[in-house]
Amino acid sequence: ARPLRNEMDAAPGLLLAEARRAAAAAENEGVLTKRICDQRTLQHWKLSASHAALMQFANDLAEAVVGRAVSDTCEERPVIGALLAEFDAMAAWIDEIPPIQQAMRYGNKAFKAWHARMAERAPALMAELLEQRAAPESGAPAAPADAAAELAAYFAEAFGSPTRIDYGTGHELQLLAWLRGLELMQVLDPADRPAVVLRVFERYLALMRRLQTTYCLEPAGSHGVWGLDDYQHLVFVFGAAQLVGHARIQPSSIHDEELLAEAGGGYLYLAA
Repeated sequence: ARPLRNEMDAAPGLLLAEARRAAAAAENEGVLTKRICDQRTLQHWKLSASHAALMQFANDLAEAVVGRAVSDTCEERPVIGALLAEFDAMAAWIDEIPPIQQAMRYGNKAFKAWHARMAERAPALMAELLEQRAAPESGAPAAPADAAAELAAYFAEAFGSPTRIDYGTGHELQLLAWLRGLELMQVLDPADRPAVVLRVFERYLALMRRLQTTYCLEPAGSHGVWGLDDYQHLVFVFGAAQLVGHARIQPSSIHDEELLAEAGGGYLYLAA
């Protein structure tokens, strides 16, 4: 399995020397740091092998659900059940941590407590998931010693910012990176991809919608009329893939209230 960190090997001249040295020093010390800090480092990452691999992973997930409804059967290995159970437990925390009374319309501060509980749980969860990977004797290489910490960092960023009390597509991208990391570490398998979208991602969406409405999470980086959704993006990628070749549902079907009521629960695009 290849390292999970973003490669810093493409497009010389696009990354500041100071940022390169700081990142190298942090990596040598085993400290996880953000490597995309501004437009320059963003452009560098977009030309890197890790960006291409992540975009390919998103495409592979979409291909895995072409023509498939959420209700369709798919293989669900025990690790899929473990992920679903974790998301269900996290949803239950919302009932245990109700929103507080405050004057502000957006950003209920109770979200900070929910997020702190999730972040505290993340390292142990990653360790548990890594225990479910293929055994070394089966030919799988041993997981890097810091794999759990790195996976936990992506996971903890996937549910919004406890500082700004907001959520957006950048956080959703962290979930994609986390799922990609689980596959790289052989916790997930390419054969799991239909279940990753139709079960795990669908459950993640349900959790995030509860968090958004309960704690009034502000949209992070809203694009207004230029964005399909203030919070999500992948739901439209995967949702469109589900509807490829569908005999009845067309793009204009989003205006058909009867059809939405009938089929909305089976297709991510219609439920968005």
